[in-house]
Amino acid sequence: MVESSLGCPTEAFPCTYLGLPISHKKLCKGDLLAWIEKIADKLPGWKPFLLNLAGRAALVRFVLSAIPVYILIAINIPKWFIKAIDKIRRGFFWKGRKEAIGGSCLVAWEKVQRPLDLGGLGIQNLQVMSWALQIKWLWL
Repeated sequence: MVESSLGCPTEAFPCTYLGLPISHKKLCKGDLLAWIEKIADKLPGWKPFLLNLAGRAALVRFVLSAIPVYILIAINIPKWFIKAIDKIRRGFFWKGRKEAIGGSCLVAWEKVQRPLDLGGLGIQNLQVMSWALQIKWLWL
């Protein structure tokens, strides 16, 4: 069995290196689901029904938006991954659950993601943040 420079056998790709899935091919859905589950696993411990909307907004801004930054820096993420994370963030923000079903969303998510200066809540747009973090590599 031939080993790669990362220390994992080449037949075992995708492998995990420093917490990131590494592969010589395009990553499949199963390789990225662990990151989505990592975000969803944070929700039950926070007692969201005891928090008001401002408290849930702070948790979405500073915790749920910070978890995927590590993977957004290194890997070009597909749109379904960002949509899945946004679904979790939107559901927790509006209803305190993993999913918000029906008319529970009072404002469009694009308006919520605007900066504070433009009337939004300052929650990061993950697609734009991903582009910015990856372009930073070109700058360096």
